[in-house]
Amino acid sequence: MKIRTILLGAAACAVFAAPAFAQSDTPKKHRESVESRLNKMEQVIEDQQAEIKALKDEVAAKPAAAAVAEAPPPQPEVTGAQFEALQNQVYEQAAATRSAATVTVKKLRPTIASSDGKNTLSIRADVMADYAAYTKSAVPTAAFNGANGEQQLRDGFNFRRAQFGIEGKIAGDFSYRFIYDFGGAGGNETGQINTVSPATPNVGTGGRVKEMWVGYTGFLAPFTFKVGAGPWPANLEDATASDDLLLDERASPAQLSRGLAADDGRDGLGFIGNGDIWNFSTFLTGDSFGKGSLDGQGAVVSRAAVAPVQDSATNFNVHLGANASYVFKPEQTAAAVPTGSSAFPADLENISFSDRPELRVTDIKLINTGNISADSAYTAGLEFAMSYQAFQVQSEYFWYGVERRNPATDVRNPNFHGWYVEGSYVLTGEPRTYSMASASFTRPSPAASFNPGAGNWGAWELAARYSNSDLNFDLDSATTGEPVKGGEQNIWSAGLNFYPNDNVKFMFDWQDVSVVKATIPTKYDDFIFRTQLTL
Repeated sequence: MKIRTILLGAAACAVFAAPAFAQSDTPKKHRESVESRLNKMEQVIEDQQAEIKALKDEVAAKPAAAAVAEAPPPQPEVTGAQFEALQNQVYEQAAATRSAATVTVKKLRPTIASSDGKNTLSIRADVMADYAAYTKSAVPTAAFNGANGEQQLRDGFNFRRAQFGIEGKIAGDFSYRFIYDFGGAGGNETGQINTVSPATPNVGTGGRVKEMWVGYTGFLAPFTFKVGAGPWPANLEDATASDDLLLDERASPAQLSRGLAADDGRDGLGFIGNGDIWNFSTFLTGDSFGKGSLDGQGAVVSRAAVAPVQDSATNFNVHLGANASYVFKPEQTAAAVPTGSSAFPADLENISFSDRPELRVTDIKLINTGNISADSAYTAGLEFAMSYQAFQVQSEYFWYGVERRNPATDVRNPNFHGWYVEGSYVLTGEPRTYSMASASFTRPSPAASFNPGAGNWGAWELAARYSNSDLNFDLDSATTGEPVKGGEQNIWSAGLNFYPNDNVKFMFDWQDVSVVKATIPTKYDDFIFRTQLTL
């Protein structure tokens, strides 16, 4: 073999290269020993070559075997009908996936949404039950309507609100809300026609529509166009949701502004929108839904607000705003002029300002201008609010006025005013946060739900307010028909609010009420306890 020849040649060279004078007596044995070692070396090399070849053959065989093992079996040919059926199945599955609804629950409010989130439906509920007790059992009837006798201040219980409804989105760009209210002092709330007298106290008409509107945003963003019935933003206190109020009712000066043209269930259409630091709304409004007046009211309600300071880390917020409402067509409250008659009754269209003393358990309006024959009326207001950590304060000042219809000589148009200041401090440290979407503050959210066993006590808040509403005009005037004796009301309020969790609220309020009307003073205290559930 070639390897053997090479080895023998190398050995021969080594032998013959030895010195010629080597004196070995065993040359033959030496050659035989060398040849034996060469044979062994040759065998080892041949064995190694055989082993290497076997390993190469094994490695080369494995990929082919794996390919044969993994090769899929031959598939039958798919017909056109089979392909079409499979394609339809894929389309149906995709459509089913797109239409699949999801259900989420946030703060106990369930929401159903399409898979793309463009269509939603949320359940809403707001229930508020009040109990009130008065330090007086009655006030002189003359103090509020000039009649003889007394009007009872009735201790008792009232479902102030029992609101249920739905809200959500349609196709992403449309929004809607429908809220129906079963509550109120005997059903006697703003916008209802009621008969209330000393003989039949708290007689009302029952439930009513609070909100029922459809909105569109789309290309109008950041504004939304709304049409329907609802409370339209009239001022800062009005923009604050009823379940976020500091005390059991809105301040009377704010309610007088709200009640002119923007309260619950008021027909309307208009725009509302906001940016990072601004909020603006304007609505054309009519009568309250279902009121059924002889000829409806027409008005414009607008509000603008800015929040130049907003620091979420410290809850330092500053709010500035202005609002106005203008009634260009007062509601007709008298019978229409008979056909063929040129007579024009003086009281055909009237405006009045009135409010209850920041409590609804007894339906008594201690300040009331009575009907004023009017061509138009207005309210205007300025807003200020600020918050820092767990402290919040806000205040508004309002002007109210009426342009008389066909006034007598030298009879001036009446104007009135009112203002309030209120504030709160959350003892447990949670903040009242500011929302630019409504340009108002929201109630504190407890850091942990009430659980004494775990050392969690919910959130506790102290609140206070002073309000002044003056509906008197030119009381000293000797001009017949000019003075308006609507009364002046001052209310001091204090309260303690307890939030066990995000859905339940307990309110403990005290009020000191003082009213002077037609030189007859009325003064009393009352105590209110409210239980509130919100979804």
